[in-house]
Amino acid sequence: MIDVGSLLLSLGLVFGPVIGYIDQYRLIHQAGTSAGFNPKTCAILLFAKLGKRFDTTLLVQSIVMILSQLILLEIVIRYRPTPTLMDDSSSFSSLSTEAEHPWHRAWQKRHSFWQWPTYLDYLNFLLAFTTVIALLYVFMAQLPWFVELLGIISLGIESTLPLPQCISNYRYRSTEGFSVLVLASWFFGDGFKVFYYLYTAAPLQFVFCGVIQLTIDSLIVLECILFSPVVKKWLGISSPLLFVDRSDYESLQ
Repeated sequence: MIDVGSLLLSLGLVFGPVIGYIDQYRLIHQAGTSAGFNPKTCAILLFAKLGKRFDTTLLVQSIVMILSQLILLEIVIRYRPTPTLMDDSSSFSSLSTEAEHPWHRAWQKRHSFWQWPTYLDYLNFLLAFTTVIALLYVFMAQLPWFVELLGIISLGIESTLPLPQCISNYRYRSTEGFSVLVLASWFFGDGFKVFYYLYTAAPLQFVFCGVIQLTIDSLIVLECILFSPVVKKWLGISSPLLFVDRSDYESLQ
């Protein structure tokens, strides 16, 4: 006989974490721009699905999360501001040629990873990445240290999940376009994880990574308060330009 309580708990663990990303998809589609959401969030969640997964619920959760991030990444790329050149301190409207600003080419070189022009480029990279990991796992799965290393790497990557969004919010002095449901799922989910790890006396690295995530989540909550229109006006904070007008960008070519 099916345990209804266990079934509901499993469904919550599988689909609960993706609810915020569904809302983020809705916001991007509604606004017609993904300027307020950092695509590196998708990268971290996709790369973090490594290591050992023995529990069926966790395996299904990983599959659902991967699919949701691939769907979210597609709309992020489709509605990405064009061009994707951003600057923290000033408008590009006064720039005339790339030669006058050599940092322009350096910026593009530094930010080439996960800034590819098409969605297919991301899929090709993820396919190559997955193939390499799969081959390593086939030949080294019998080595306990290798499996443990994958788990540690996965945990370390996942602990940085909120960091790119936190940096983007601070850079542009704005949280507009970022889903509050995503933030809520991060904050309460990470808070529960820290409590659970402490309660079950989990290894120290789990507690440490959970605390890092919860700290960054708290900073994003603070950003949502400080960068709200009312508080920004009171503090005299202005938002830098998020992207360049196409006419200005063409003048740089």
